[in-house]
Amino acid sequence: MQIVSALKEVLKEGPVPLYYQLEQHLRERIVGGEFEPGASLPTEDAICSQYGVSRITVRRALSALQDDRLIERRRGVGSFVADIKGGMNNQLTGSLREFLAAAAALDTKPLSIQREPAPADVAKSLRVPAGEDVFRLKLVGSLEGQGPVAFLNIWVPLAVGTGFATSLRSEVPIVRQVEQALEAKLTRAEQFIEPDVAGAEAARHLGIAADRPILRVKRIYYAQPDTPIEVAYVRYHPERYRYAIDFKG
Repeated sequence: MQIVSALKEVLKEGPVPLYYQLEQHLRERIVGGEFEPGASLPTEDAICSQYGVSRITVRRALSALQDDRLIERRRGVGSFVADIKGGMNNQLTGSLREFLAAAAALDTKPLSIQREPAPADVAKSLRVPAGEDVFRLKLVGSLEGQGPVAFLNIWVPLAVGTGFATSLRSEVPIVRQVEQALEAKLTRAEQFIEPDVAGAEAARHLGIAADRPILRVKRIYYAQPDTPIEVAYVRYHPERYRYAIDFKG
């Protein structure tokens, strides 16, 4: 009770919005190690009670922490501290339409599609129980005149239907076809770029050595209401792919 009373004294009415004060205090508790990576935060009701604020204030604070990737919010489950690795993180925003237009430039060739248990990381990203069955697609993406550029592993929910596998179109990004199969509207995507090695399977399709350093991209696509509908891991050919950003003042 003393802890709850103390927390209620943290936030003060004034020119600084309560949701911003709450966000900063929760941020300090997370960064300070009070909550370990993967640990669940108190429920919205509990935070309301602890700090003496409304549910709207709590949700705005949690949304800000989610935008900064300090926490992950899982519908119907709760909020969890993200597993933040050491290093430098830069967060950029852009147009989903332009992003998908660039993806459509790849000529993709399906290699296989099968039903299998979701790996732990994929299950977490799709917000399904670990080991739950999903569809996994393997594809090679090429550019005219350059040959294979990307090796893709894509996981989608079973809800896309078994007919999805026989109706794939190489000229349309997979996520657009998932969107149509689920009758859901794509709203946003997250992309994470990390260094990796090609690995035996990607190396075979890209024509490079298995231990060759490459860029590995993870993408998570979301539809309304903020529901993940596809997780993709893409390994790019190191001599045929370049990631460029144009910063404007």
